[in-house]
Amino acid sequence: MKAKRYSIIGQIKGSIPEVDELLAQDPSELTLDFANATFISVEGIEWLEEFLLRSDSKGMKVTFENIPTDIYKVFKVVRIDKIMKACGMLPITGPHC
Repeated sequence: MKAKRYSIIGQIKGSIPEVDELLAQDPSELTLDFANATFISVEGIEWLEEFLLRSDSKGMKVTFENIPTDIYKVFKVVRIDKIMKACGMLPITGPHC
């Protein structure tokens, strides 16, 4: 199946059923566009991490684009390798403070 795109709009407070449905369709690649995302909660981070684990198990490449500065800062603080990889950041290795 070919690549898919999804634009996230508003707050990410947990799962996004439409994105979960895209995963069920088994696209080869999925791009999540965060240009219109305004906030991400702890539950949103947890869902995103779990979503990336599920997509990895299916061999799907997931990338993030147009990440607002405030959400990007959250991603950097939580330091979850799968999220950092989807953002195009290098995973942080070694000891963490």
